[in-house]
Amino acid sequence: MAMRGVRILAAVVTGMLVLTSCGAETPATSTASPAASDQEPATSSPSEGGSESTLSIGWEESGIDTLDPAIAYDYVSWPAIQLIFETLVAYAYASSELEPRLAEAMPEISADGTVYTFTLREGVDFVRADGTVHRAMTVDDVVASLNRVLSPNLTPTPSPVGEAFFGNIVGAAEVLAGEATEASGIEAVDERTVRITLRQPDGTFLNKMATPFASVVPTDLMGDDTAAASDDPVGTGPYLLAEHRTGEEARFVRNPAYWGTPGEASEIVFRLNMDGNALVQEVEANRIDIMGTTIPSGVWPTIRDDPTYEGRIHELTQLAIQYLTMDTSGPDSPFASLEVRQAVSYAIDRQNLIDVFAGRADELRCIYPPALPGFNPGCEGYGYDPEAARELMADAGFEDGFATKLYTDPSEDSLAMTQSIQQDLAEIGIEVEIVPQAWEVLLETIVVPHEAPMVYIGWFADYPDPSNFYDPILSCASAVEGGVNISWFCDEELDALAAEANAEQDEQARFELYAELERQAMEQAPFASLLSPTSTILVSDRVDFHQHPVWTFDLARVPVRD
Repeated sequence: MAMRGVRILAAVVTGMLVLTSCGAETPATSTASPAASDQEPATSSPSEGGSESTLSIGWEESGIDTLDPAIAYDYVSWPAIQLIFETLVAYAYASSELEPRLAEAMPEISADGTVYTFTLREGVDFVRADGTVHRAMTVDDVVASLNRVLSPNLTPTPSPVGEAFFGNIVGAAEVLAGEATEASGIEAVDERTVRITLRQPDGTFLNKMATPFASVVPTDLMGDDTAAASDDPVGTGPYLLAEHRTGEEARFVRNPAYWGTPGEASEIVFRLNMDGNALVQEVEANRIDIMGTTIPSGVWPTIRDDPTYEGRIHELTQLAIQYLTMDTSGPDSPFASLEVRQAVSYAIDRQNLIDVFAGRADELRCIYPPALPGFNPGCEGYGYDPEAARELMADAGFEDGFATKLYTDPSEDSLAMTQSIQQDLAEIGIEVEIVPQAWEVLLETIVVPHEAPMVYIGWFADYPDPSNFYDPILSCASAVEGGVNISWFCDEELDALAAEANAEQDEQARFELYAELERQAMEQAPFASLLSPTSTILVSDRVDFHQHPVWTFDLARVPVRD
């Protein structure tokens, strides 16, 4: 689900992983706590839907990159955005099953799988940060929101997934190319009905519609300037942004005019830019309720074996990967050589990385994580073979090696991981300079074409399907500035195979096509696959917390005990 610094090892986004340009940094803003709305809430009062309590979550990441759902694609921004904005369909709490959200029911789908008809829920309002109702949500907002994700005019960059996720909609290509402002396949049928027509069937389309990119926004307030939209987010969700001190803290308060069941906590606080070990101590003392970051490797064995923490440790094998990107297409990049990329993949001792991460990961030789539906255990990929790596370096004309830079976030675990990689690559003549950058700076750096020769990063699934481990991070559509294919890898034949696999309606045949796609992609070593991580999160004794199987955090529904 997006990109994430690899510290949590799932540092991989849940994505999501993640990777992903997430636009300009959100300036510090401050608004008053919501006042009572002039319009009565559509459902029960907040006191009937949760406690008068504060839920706090701490992150090593240094900031919320953006609150504009059209471009947000990182592990911290998504949980924040999901408090403010909503989609037509969404995942149920602690479940990978989809359910209607802003749609009153799941859509009608045509027999050929290309036409989706949604009926909108009535009584849904856009609510400003001060708690006052802006106006009612309309069918035109749904149409315009989806077209906005396709628009090439968003600044500073278009959506990273406009083409990869929504390019299959009829007429999307014309919008993406700037030849039209609306896709003909996104239609307002009447005041409550939206019809979306695809060029070909896509079994993951509803999963894509559940990602924050498909959030319904008030398009009279959300223009092309994503930084401005992020400064003052107005959505339909259960919470409102009350305060955001960039790099320090963000505070969300319950939406008094929310159409549905109010959020569990009256206030949710994000504590940002925290040292991992200090974060453990804060949660131990019940001063913070949830770790947004995996327990640091250095203290994990002690906490794991201490019965004091029984019931407070949450482990989850994640739909996530850690990998090492290489600039495969830069004009002066040594990684444009297939032999060099293969050498890098053979040179890395993944068991050392697992040991550095205190055993909380599985070795990954190919693209898909073992927990993914359709996982192919027969993909051999690249094991540890430094001799083969040295031979490949010689074949590529780099007998004497070369120097390069490896970008990562500054967390303790990420630095330890990259130092291990640095040592392995030195054995085959690659001299690596590690460049740690604060998370929001790192995101801005790596989405600029050919700016970062190598990146240690993680990817969390946006949805549980093999397509999500190809389309966003390996397809040609994402190898653009602001996209999340930061290997800058593009193979149109592989893209065609991916399109064929995604359109296949028989599940077993579909998985077989994705297995073949993985095999062919790995022959080109577009990145060095490293690990599939297990998330280990410590929580306070005040919360009844369940990790979401796809996105890890679904904070609106976390009960808090007094």
